[in-house]
Amino acid sequence: MKTHILILRLALLLLLLFFASSPRAFAADDAETNRVNLNADKISYEEASGIATAEGNVQIYNRDMRLFAPYLEYDGETHQVKALSTEEGAVTFVSGGRKLSGERLDYNILTRKGLLTHPNGKVDQIFIRGDAIEVMPISEITGRRAKKATEDSEEVAGRWLKATITTCPKPAPHYRLEAREVVVIPDRRVIVRKPRVYLGKHMLFAYPFDYVVPLNPNDRRRRGTLFPKIGYESKKGAGLGVSGPFVWKNGSLNMEVIGWTEDIWEGSARLEQQIQPGLTVYGDVTREYDKDRDVTLWRPAWGLEYDWNGWMMNAGWSQRELVTVEKTAGHDMRYVVWRQPEVSILSPWFDDRAVGGRFRLFGSWGRYEDASNGPAPTIERAGLGIQTTGEFGHLAGDNFQPFYNALYWYYTYDAPGADDQQILDTVAGIRWHAGVFNMETAYLRRWTWGDSPMSWDDYDPREEIYQSLNVKLPTRANDEWWHLGVRGAYSLDDSELAEMVYKVGYEQDCMLWELMYRDDRTGDDSWIGLKLTIKAYPESGLRLAGDDIFDPSTAPDKLIPKSFRRE
Repeated sequence: MKTHILILRLALLLLLLFFASSPRAFAADDAETNRVNLNADKISYEEASGIATAEGNVQIYNRDMRLFAPYLEYDGETHQVKALSTEEGAVTFVSGGRKLSGERLDYNILTRKGLLTHPNGKVDQIFIRGDAIEVMPISEITGRRAKKATEDSEEVAGRWLKATITTCPKPAPHYRLEAREVVVIPDRRVIVRKPRVYLGKHMLFAYPFDYVVPLNPNDRRRRGTLFPKIGYESKKGAGLGVSGPFVWKNGSLNMEVIGWTEDIWEGSARLEQQIQPGLTVYGDVTREYDKDRDVTLWRPAWGLEYDWNGWMMNAGWSQRELVTVEKTAGHDMRYVVWRQPEVSILSPWFDDRAVGGRFRLFGSWGRYEDASNGPAPTIERAGLGIQTTGEFGHLAGDNFQPFYNALYWYYTYDAPGADDQQILDTVAGIRWHAGVFNMETAYLRRWTWGDSPMSWDDYDPREEIYQSLNVKLPTRANDEWWHLGVRGAYSLDDSELAEMVYKVGYEQDCMLWELMYRDDRTGDDSWIGLKLTIKAYPESGLRLAGDDIFDPSTAPDKLIPKSFRRE
């Protein structure tokens, strides 16, 4: 009896699978996808031509798109739509949650291809205008078909012609890029073909590369530098350079070159190719000057990256990599390291409900040669770590806000006589206001236990106080300000002022220019740099020249595997 029941259940299951995969089921699904709904104040139909004409508050839609217009013609046989704007309003096209407006749209509902004239729209934080936009399925641009019906089948990409883009919301933006073509791939990137760069009404220069704006937050650390690089470093002199990418379907080649007055030139090239969603292979080579050894070498690296639901993994190899480690405030050390290879994994941020902050986990395993002082044995290292950061509620109104950061690593080494090493970096601080002055006081303390057999990886305790003072002064324009700032780092271990940083900034509603000078009072690593931050993407930090400035209010990322640092 039980056998018969089992056979019956199997037969019913096979029958259900047959109907679920039958042509009729697909036909019903296709019919639902292609079903067109048309609403308007007035609709007329000409039977001879098969064309329906709609006027007044016209809406036409199916599962993939929605279209609004004052006037519309629809051919029921070819599924061709012609929508026109009038004094009553513009043509509005909505697909995949994105909205475009323009004067006229010619669009085929079956092929999902069309042309919208004089369009304007917004992608992420970017405002775009153009003479026309060609809309089409994403697969027409990427060359990749979606594995799921909810992916590319419902998404429409756009190719803007003679377009202007900016993140500035003003009718006369402070800056803009003009290009013959702008390609928008939703949720992935915006590609601006060889743009001309304008500040106000004045063109600064024609950019020789395609400028790429990643829309995926995990890719924004790869955002390129749009403006020429200019700066000064004590060992290199004054520098001027340029950088930019070449982009193709699912890949890119980013290049950079900069020349210095001390007869030094540096450069880099990074090739990336996406194999499948989330999985990317890369190879790069850097020509970089080593200040300590007075030598410029080519330094290659290669590997693969994988991003899955916020989890990131990197497996990479490198040769003669120049690793800079800030041992203490103002005290930078450079080491030559071979990674053969290094595998790292980083989790997304998780909420820490106990204290109202957040935390993430990471780990790494690798084989390394510390070649800073010549050939050395290869040493295996494995480690696990956790990072936490957060802010507490304001005290005394809005005048005081405490914050904290902490990072812990546990490393073990496969080397004769090697000890384990533990590193705990903590930062506790407070932001406070006094009139027009904004100040931040932070106490940094590092504890270490054990040692590393490699000098680049061997950390010492440190204890420092950071104090910053900033003032924001309005200009005659209501939405523009001058920023003046100074920050000092005092070493409690050495009882000395180790570093000073001076900043002068000019802020507009859409961007912030910063001129920075780092005075290294304990070594010879002083430099001057210019930084531009597009406020819509503050994490991008478009650094025109100069180095990173350590900010104690952000977690100490220098101890996180290089692949995952905020650059």
